[in-house]
Amino acid sequence: MPVNTPRTEYDDASKVWQRMRDVNAGRDAVIKGGERYTPKLPAATPTVQAAYTNRGNFYNALRRTVTGLVGAVFQRAPRFDVPSRVEPWLDDVTLTHVNMTAFSLEATTEVLLMGRLGVLVELALTVTDGEQRPYLVSYTAENVINWRTSNINGDDVLTLVVLREYPTELDDSDPFKVNTIEQYRVLTLVTDGVYTQQLYRKADQSGDFEPYGERVTPLRRGEPLAFIPFTFLAPSYASVPVQEPPLVDLANISLAHWRNSVDHEAGLHLLALPTPYVSGMKGGGDDSILQIGPSTIWMLSENGSAGMLEYSGAGMKSLETALEAKQHQMATLGAKLLEEQPTLAAETATAVLARHAGEHATLRTVAEAMEENLGRLLRIMGWWSGLEPTPLDVSASVTLNQDFLQVKAQPQEIQTALLTLQAGEISYETFWNLLTEGGWARDNVTAEEERAEINRQPEQLPPPTEEVIKVEREDE
Repeated sequence: MPVNTPRTEYDDASKVWQRMRDVNAGRDAVIKGGERYTPKLPAATPTVQAAYTNRGNFYNALRRTVTGLVGAVFQRAPRFDVPSRVEPWLDDVTLTHVNMTAFSLEATTEVLLMGRLGVLVELALTVTDGEQRPYLVSYTAENVINWRTSNINGDDVLTLVVLREYPTELDDSDPFKVNTIEQYRVLTLVTDGVYTQQLYRKADQSGDFEPYGERVTPLRRGEPLAFIPFTFLAPSYASVPVQEPPLVDLANISLAHWRNSVDHEAGLHLLALPTPYVSGMKGGGDDSILQIGPSTIWMLSENGSAGMLEYSGAGMKSLETALEAKQHQMATLGAKLLEEQPTLAAETATAVLARHAGEHATLRTVAEAMEENLGRLLRIMGWWSGLEPTPLDVSASVTLNQDFLQVKAQPQEIQTALLTLQAGEISYETFWNLLTEGGWARDNVTAEEERAEINRQPEQLPPPTEEVIKVEREDE
């Protein structure tokens, strides 16, 4: 079996992944998808079909929703607790000038959109500051084409991963031309429990993929690794089996909305344009082609008539109703940027929390899974450069924001909490937690750090300015 043979689950999932990519990319990608997304009109020529398709309006609810959900998770900067030796690497975790915050954001975006992202922990070939440092390499769902697990000591352990890569090389005959090469990186845990890598490339354009270069055995302190340092990031923790993208239903309804839009716009084009008609026209032949205008006279027979065709019926209305219904469905499935907000009265914070509870439970699950997934990667990086027996022994974790609604505490609530603190009924730590949860405190600052900052301030703060006094009086 050739190295580029995909796993059965890959073939089944790839159609869904392509759909998610195209819908997220937008109108041009959906039109390019042709009959996969837009039904062909009966007996339509390519020109007629293209005109029919190009009139549609694509409402990209999926991209807006993904952007909004990721923004909710990253509206507060993530917190990374890692060993001191790992901290300098957080500024560039990929060796391509991508910091850990940006990597986490991109990974969360991919998991929300595709339901899957593979990340390999690699060891740099070059020595920096006296050592080879580990770094992260991500692979989209489409580029992890095969995998296999085996039961070892009661656990399902990855024993094979096949990754598709597209490196670039300068053309030997043209220094200004860059060639893209398809290659496969095979990660294997051989029978004696040793992790190895082998690249495969085509020997020529028409041949099969063959081993390229020597088989590599990554080492940690002179010893080979006993596991494959590869992790599948998924909406529900690290998962080797393929999981369904969280927003696949939204993508499906977006395409249904697109098909309704194409029909609606085509109907408007046919029915809304003024169309004259005439019967009993005198004359005939090519000279009888009608012209219309203020200086044109139509010569009709005694029983002839002329007028303008006008459409009447419920067909277009039904399409408009279908479009509106699907917009509401998209709002229910997570496209909150499309949701109509209440206009009669302002919702209370409790009502807002209740209305969003279901959706944010799903988003919270993804955020919790990403915390565990990203933390696992940092633990492997720390283990590779440290002395701990296993990655689980490395103290490393990731904390993402899970307070998505951010209902800010009211000034009266803060004032009451301050009076309670002054009365000695709550601790400063509790008061600081209230400020943090209420959106009044700085992100990722503990009560101890805030106390230390207060102690560094002058004993007497400068008196408030006239502008501050004016604002305080207006509040009263």
